[in-house]
Amino acid sequence: MRRVLRALMLVVLLAAISPVATSTSQPAAGRRVLGYYVPYDPTSWSSLVANPEAIDVVAAQWVTIDACGQLGSRDDQTLKQFAALHGIQVFPSLLTLSGWLNHRLLTDEDVSLRAIGQIVEYVVAEGYHGFDLDLEGVQSDDRAAYTAFVARLGAALHERGKALALAIPPKPRDVTTGWAGAYDYAALGEHVDLVTIMTYEYHGPWSGPGSIAPYNSVDQALAFATSQIPPDKVLLGLAFYGYDWNTTSGGSRALTYAQSAALAEHHQVAITTDPETQSATFRYQARAGDPPPTRARPAPLQHEITVREPPPCPVAAPGPTPTPTPRPTPPPGAIQDHEVWLEDSSGAAARLGLADRHGAGGVASWRLGQEDPLVWPVLRQWRDRQGDPAR
Repeated sequence: MRRVLRALMLVVLLAAISPVATSTSQPAAGRRVLGYYVPYDPTSWSSLVANPEAIDVVAAQWVTIDACGQLGSRDDQTLKQFAALHGIQVFPSLLTLSGWLNHRLLTDEDVSLRAIGQIVEYVVAEGYHGFDLDLEGVQSDDRAAYTAFVARLGAALHERGKALALAIPPKPRDVTTGWAGAYDYAALGEHVDLVTIMTYEYHGPWSGPGSIAPYNSVDQALAFATSQIPPDKVLLGLAFYGYDWNTTSGGSRALTYAQSAALAEHHQVAITTDPETQSATFRYQARAGDPPPTRARPAPLQHEITVREPPPCPVAAPGPTPTPTPRPTPPPGAIQDHEVWLEDSSGAAARLGLADRHGAGGVASWRLGQEDPLVWPVLRQWRDRQGDPAR
């Protein structure tokens, strides 16, 4: 019965998005789909190979950089061949989460020049269409340095016929402090080709339970982004995951859609849509120590990987952050209350409407392999439909 209801919901969603779909393999204007890919989870590959006609760009997170500005990578040549066969562009994606490392990359002239030079050389040598820069945790004091780095990297890539994409945090206005303070939207938009606004993680392990991507917050962030950056460059971030908060003893864990659905089925509770946030949610109770339901994972990939190994860097990172004090372990069998929030195909359909309303150039999903499978028919029809003349 639950599968039948979800199938009926999908029909309604598709009808709400558009009554007309085209057979072209190219996206309609303003409806590009970028999917983030990770090599450490085989489901990311499974998702890609099952849906190539719905994806325009793959941002592959297999690049690293050290404190000397030296690039490392593990390039999946099998994925590159698959993407070329299906007309999908590949952008290697560099993720950093260290304010200290980012500061060195952005403010040390030698390190910056080396990083930019190696990125460009790498993109050209591997035949990529462009590069995705995902520096997170940039200190707000490094705002000008970050903009300058992006401008130099963008110019260097453009000179070689390559594109630059960014992934940056959301904000409803131009705040200059905090997690999003370092990102000058208006200035950055002049130097890049695509900008993913990461409109998710509004709630997470640091917070209490709540929607990962509240509809109104996403709306405000996208409205501001498209007022500062040429809208056709803006990609609205779509979350493909959820969190399970233990509201009795504290703590949380990340969930894929499949894990969330298995959890709800195991505890015989319904997944509902919160009308205010347009996000899916449910609650359940479980005994402390009981393992969550598990599902079989795909076998490890047997792909052709080429490795780029940088020479040793003598610069040492600061010492590790002290480990937080562990939470007290509840007695075995104690009943624990849980609250789950996740994003599904219904939430994606609602947020695609926001992308259209603000004239965004497309959407970007974090990440392939975590999604509700019903999101793909929704994305296909939205991606392929002709633009609304009234927009």
